[in-house]
Amino acid sequence: MNTIKLNQPLAIAVLAIMLVQPVFARKLEYEKSTNAGTKSINASGCVTPSARSEMALNNIRALIFTGGDMWWDLQGNPKYEIPKGSGKTSLFCGAIWIGGTDVNGQLRVAAARYRTGQDYFTGPLISNQGTTSPEECLKYDKHFKITRNEVAEFRSWWNAKQEGNTELLNTQFKDYNGPPTDITNYPGNNTNPDYEHNLAPYHDENEDGIYNPDDGDYPYYDLDKTEVCGTSRDKRVPRLYGDETLWWVYNDRGNIHTESDGKEIGMEIRAQYFAFSTNDELNNMTFGNYALINRSTYTLQDCYFGVWTDGDLGFYKDDYCGTDVTRGLGYIYNADDDDGDGSGNTYGKLPPAVGVDFFEGPYMDAYIVNGDTVDRGTAWNTLTNPPTLDINSPYIHNGCINGLNFGDGVINNERWGMRRFMYHRNSGAFYGDPETAVEYYNYLIGKWRNGTWATYGGTGYDGTVPSNFMYPYNTDPSGWGTGIPQAPWPPTMPYNNGPQDDMRIIQSAGPFTLTPGMTNDITVGMVWARATSGGATASIPELQRADDKAQRLFDVCFRIVDGPNAPELDIIELDKELIFHISNVKGSNNYQNTPEDYKELDPFIVCPTSNPTCDNYFTFQGYQVFQLKDESSSVTDIENPDKARLVFQCDIKDTVSRIINFEFDNQLGVSVPKLKVEGKNTGIQHSFTLTEDAFSAGDKRLVNHKTYYYIAIAYGYNNYKAYNPEDPNSLDGQKKPYL
Repeated sequence: MNTIKLNQPLAIAVLAIMLVQPVFARKLEYEKSTNAGTKSINASGCVTPSARSEMALNNIRALIFTGGDMWWDLQGNPKYEIPKGSGKTSLFCGAIWIGGTDVNGQLRVAAARYRTGQDYFTGPLISNQGTTSPEECLKYDKHFKITRNEVAEFRSWWNAKQEGNTELLNTQFKDYNGPPTDITNYPGNNTNPDYEHNLAPYHDENEDGIYNPDDGDYPYYDLDKTEVCGTSRDKRVPRLYGDETLWWVYNDRGNIHTESDGKEIGMEIRAQYFAFSTNDELNNMTFGNYALINRSTYTLQDCYFGVWTDGDLGFYKDDYCGTDVTRGLGYIYNADDDDGDGSGNTYGKLPPAVGVDFFEGPYMDAYIVNGDTVDRGTAWNTLTNPPTLDINSPYIHNGCINGLNFGDGVINNERWGMRRFMYHRNSGAFYGDPETAVEYYNYLIGKWRNGTWATYGGTGYDGTVPSNFMYPYNTDPSGWGTGIPQAPWPPTMPYNNGPQDDMRIIQSAGPFTLTPGMTNDITVGMVWARATSGGATASIPELQRADDKAQRLFDVCFRIVDGPNAPELDIIELDKELIFHISNVKGSNNYQNTPEDYKELDPFIVCPTSNPTCDNYFTFQGYQVFQLKDESSSVTDIENPDKARLVFQCDIKDTVSRIINFEFDNQLGVSVPKLKVEGKNTGIQHSFTLTEDAFSAGDKRLVNHKTYYYIAIAYGYNNYKAYNPEDPNSLDGQKKPYL
């Protein structure tokens, strides 16, 4: 008789040995050069960055560069493919724009577009000088790719070593050879003493200020979910986000600015691009977080930060754009019901919509009343769930509509959200591509390239009412963008905004004063949705629903519900028989006080105030044990009958039996039902026996001295509101009751 006990955070693998298509290239019209991506700057200073990385964790394949641009290949081809593997693309290029004037009235601008020039260079800057060297730029012309899972695995291994847990080291970590190069090469510190010592965020186990994985240090994901959201100065804690992350650092002082022709600022940008692998709308999203640090001695007045997006939705010349003011969302949608002809990178019928949510922007200047700095109030009523906006509030136009930290009782911590939404087209007209620093800055502050203020209605030009938001439709009911409420623009849906074209959009935040040493964070989310019926605009409401989920994810620091920790399995081996015993480790999230007491808040469930019985917690429901085909199979294969087969299931004795999740199908573009559990409602069992091999084609009896593999999981349940895709009133219901 022999007992084998193994455990790991998410699932248990138990080894029981019986002792007995083509893409259409863009033509970059109205550009200063057609040699995109080939120009190096050979004046004294840094050369054009060249490193690139692909992120393809979820349903998106995106190409990211270290030089401040992304989503294209430098040769005119889009590289934001969604669905992954389809050859269809939704975004073409994107970058951060910055502009403001110094105390001498000198305009300073940093921007990126199509590499006809270069404003951004890799590497950090020297504090209080805002300078760098060609060697430092070259040193950091790279992405540092890291995953949450490899960091969690490393921490578990290191902790097991410190605790002397030989059982765990000899089982779960028997083939673990120490931290991978992604962890050992991670740039936690800058070894050059001229620069700030700490660089990429890391956990310092012994608090010696030196990044050293041998001491238990690791790239800092908030694995234990203990950090508060760092959206204010006093709570800001640098950390990594996502299931997979690209981290890099770049600046605008490596050389002269040949893209915008603007004067340099001295801005260091610590960037991370990240994604989550899920089976819901998050699988169609990617995110960017940028820490912008003013390393110069300059103070910039009337400063604006902007997010510029060239969003080619399939065929690039049949797009329109719009904005949702309250959500802080800018989006691109198709001008007609067919995107191209459906071949190549075009979507054909039922075209999707793609958008960028401006989650957080820079800190606003202090609000001073009668000589005292005071907290800005909010027009949001947080006593309702979800919160509601009071358009008659005296605070309605102070930035609280889509900003952060209003009405929290803390002075001088309010953050801009999206304050301007402009567009420009692939043309040379008043709404064409910018060519000078003044024209870049004009778009940031809400002017056309010729210096004319944008107006409400029509194309946004030559109207009588100045407007900060182009094409808001009905999402600015208080008239924040114009000062007083206006009729919807465009007036109806489906709608259009003039001639369809190759649209580029700019979402910006400001004005504010950028002082030396000041750090601001910009966080954005790229969201995508596709309707299953309707015309060109049918995907916009779907995009807004997906964006609500993205916003909620930001609100909770990008934390996703984990589900109950997996149990331990004790296996007693007899003659052609296995006896299993299920238990939980005290201290796991399924044994805090009593066994099987898992309870976890789902931040995506917003219970309305009108429904006091709504439950937004997942609780423990049952166990499942699978036999695996061989040692190469894992928990990710449990839905593949060729690799894993269910051999045992038990659940709480209640009214919950069959549990069905609606999971997003990347090929169909819709959520489809999947049976997750056929509950028996006979109660939890902690012991069971097996005498058969689930993979045997003939005699199913277990064979002595043969190796078998098993994996056990615990699952949670919540069904706060039944979901029915055929009922419009239940579309906000629980798509995934099984977790």
